[in-house]
Amino acid sequence: MDIELIIHSFDAGALSQLRAVAKALRDKNHKVIGRVTFEPGDAERFTWEAVQRGADLVFAAGGDGTLNEVANVLATATPPDGGKEPPALGIVPLGTANDFANWVGIPMDPIEAVLAAVEAEPRRIDLAKVNDRYFLNVSTGGFGAAATEQAPERAKRTLGVLAYVITGLKKFAALEPCNARFTADGEVIHEGEFMLFAVGNGQQTGGGNLLTPNSSLHDGLLDFCLVKALTHSEFLRLAPGLRSGAHIESEHVLYRQVPKLLVEATSELSVNADGEPIPSNCFLYEAAPKCLRIALPS
Repeated sequence: MDIELIIHSFDAGALSQLRAVAKALRDKNHKVIGRVTFEPGDAERFTWEAVQRGADLVFAAGGDGTLNEVANVLATATPPDGGKEPPALGIVPLGTANDFANWVGIPMDPIEAVLAAVEAEPRRIDLAKVNDRYFLNVSTGGFGAAATEQAPERAKRTLGVLAYVITGLKKFAALEPCNARFTADGEVIHEGEFMLFAVGNGQQTGGGNLLTPNSSLHDGLLDFCLVKALTHSEFLRLAPGLRSGAHIESEHVLYRQVPKLLVEATSELSVNADGEPIPSNCFLYEAAPKCLRIALPS
């Protein structure tokens, strides 16, 4: 098997483990190439080169941002021979929250994650798309997106998921509603103020919050969750439900499953997809059924 490891990590221990597992795979006659990212865009470029080489499996070894870069290439790639399928995606969770990996059961140990993917039979899953960008997991807008986007990288490396909590508390002190129109299937399903929204292909975001708890990687639909405008005290009462997924029963929450969603804001919104910021005031979300091959543990 031809394997590429695309690595984005500040953890010397994780790098040492990946070198060890690469050697073990080479000893079993697998071809393994390891490449470490230096700046934004490196993961995409390395993935394209792996596709052109005819690799069988490409690992995103890093956080959700690295995973997003690699998945975007694999979802659209065409191998040069025209007959072979693009490489399957493997995941080594080395980020802060690792929400997607946690949800689908990827081992947190780097060696175990690599070996599980090498032994797995790749399967096809859905992706979601916002404007011209694919994402695997969840896109959020409003309060949650601002907390994720503004959590400092140094704090995330030092504090882990707690960095999102601290940033969220700071944002909560100045919490104010946003304003937008949401259209699905030709129907305006909400227009006006809201606190946050989430569009999910996966279920878990922001370090374990189940904003879209009914999402599936195989149903060809997006899960849309919107929290309506609330006072600070009302939002605090709803917060435990946002963590557990119980919020979808609240009268303050709109929850739908749709193939497509248009979000039109009155001003630029704080929105991200797989934790990566997307600056705009207009967002077209679409389901992309079965467009990615991924090596997941059975």
